[in-house]
Amino acid sequence: MQANRFHLGKVIDELEQNIIDSTLMEEAKIKSKGLDQIVFAYYLVLRSEAISSNENFPYRKL
Repeated sequence: MQANRFHLGKVIDELEQNIIDSTLMEEAKIKSKGLDQIVFAYYLVLRSEAISSNENFPYRKL
């Protein structure tokens, strides 16, 4: 997992602005196997990973 708390914060900011990636949401629904309670958790992970993979320089302490 490349994502960290900064990426999760970006996802939460997006959600507060009602910005949702529909393809990642569908993937989260598939991964949750019908359990509505964990769709949000899967979406957080998937979206934060997508954000971290698009960065040139990761937010990591070396």
